[in-house]
Amino acid sequence: MSLKSTIEIFVGIPSLRERDIYIQSYLGTCKTHIKNQECPVKVLEPYVTPPYSGKWKRGEKSRLYAITDRLNNIVDKFMSINATHLWIVDADIEVPKHALCELLKLDVDIASGIYTFHKDWNKAMFGRIPNTETYQFAPRATGFIRGRVLGEDFMVGGGNGCMLIKRRVFKKHHPRIPALRFISPGGRGSDIYFWYRAQKAGFTARIHGGIICGHLPQFPLSVVGDYQW
Repeated sequence: MSLKSTIEIFVGIPSLRERDIYIQSYLGTCKTHIKNQECPVKVLEPYVTPPYSGKWKRGEKSRLYAITDRLNNIVDKFMSINATHLWIVDADIEVPKHALCELLKLDVDIASGIYTFHKDWNKAMFGRIPNTETYQFAPRATGFIRGRVLGEDFMVGGGNGCMLIKRRVFKKHHPRIPALRFISPGGRGSDIYFWYRAQKAGFTARIHGGIICGHLPQFPLSVVGDYQW
């Protein structure tokens, strides 16, 4: 795919609550890595959402609902302008310089790089989605993902930490079917469920194993390349 000058990237960074520790600690380095992308397309100034305004209770479900709400805030902001692609990047993610261009070259509806879990280096945020209820996270130690692109032969999923989405994914394509948005049924992760629903709707998706992102604070970009994936 040759990159066109008409490509315009809207970058959204979710902020979950007042004094969000990830926004406070890592937003600066996140923006720097976005600014340093070596890609000849127009990248707009990153949009950081206002904090989640709903009630916040301790527990994972409360956080999942807040993430879903803030992701939809990003979608609404994106659809209010004429950018061609939405790039969602979490504040604690460091994207390598080639990330945006390589994701664009895939020319699919949804594409993502990969990154490890915060506290488990041997579990990476990508995998196969066999059905709505299960998600098979791929162990980093297998090494099979590095440099490969997954998703042509089976349904794949990832997180929302480095997720590039074409505008058409969020458009209404049938009068009786609502436009695709993030939802979190039963407190499940809305990011994984979004990957599933988008592919069931016919949109194409890929995970790019040549884009290995840093995940702060445990695994910054400066060290993740030193590990054998």
